[in-house]
Order: sequence, then C-alpha cells, then structure tokens
Amino acid sequence: PLGNNVDANKLPVKEIPPAVGYYTNVLGFELVSKEEKHAVLQRGDVKIGLSVTMQDPEQVSVYFSVTNVEALREEYQSKGISPSPMREDKRNGKTYRIFFAKEPYGVCFCFGCEAPKEELKTS
Repeated sequence: PLGNNVDANKLPVKEIPPAVGYYTNVLGFELVSKEEKHAVLQRGDVKIGLSVTMQDPEQVSVYFSVTNVEALREEYQSKGISPSPMREDKRNGKTYRIFFAKEPYGVCFCFGCEAPKEELKTS
C-alpha cells in the first residue's frame, strides 16, 4: 500500500477495537496482532497497521494495488461499503482501473490495477 503523508503501518484510527472489527469483518483482513493502541492486519500478502494517533484520519488516503479490482469492488459493494463507480486513470503512461472507498474513520482508500492492454489489430 502507498499513502500520502501516512505510514501504511500506522493508519490513524480513533479506537482499536471497532477499527479491527471493521477491517476484519467488512474489508476482509485478518488480525495478526493487537495492542491497546496498535493492531496489525493482513489480507493476502498485504499487511497494514492501525494506530491511535493524533493524525486526522480524514486527511489520509492510501492506494492498494490489487489483482482483480472489479471483483473487489463487487465484494465491498455486497458488504454495504458503497464504493465509488469504477473509472480509468492514466499515470506515467499507463492506464489503471480504480475505485475509491472511505472507511468510517475517514481514511480514503483507492483500489486499482493496471488496465489490460488492448490487443493491436492487424489487417
């Protein structure tokens, strides 16, 4: 995961227990470890940390590169997350399929993957 002005190992939350519940029950992460003010979670090969900090979660955004962005969006929509519509963005000469979702504390997630290249047609 890549974040702006935030360490993905210390995503800001207000309280650890309800945040762990959201990340495990809704976002599909598994709890690796938990302390009073910090928790580590994992989904597949992605590991993140949640921390009670002074940072405002509303000012944080994180990008996750995923293998099947459409399937993940459908999964989250079925869990009531209300993700944004799917869209394509161009960055550094590549096209990405992405969607956004906001967690209850305000952290904005962007999930995406590189769009498949269109096959060149020859005559």
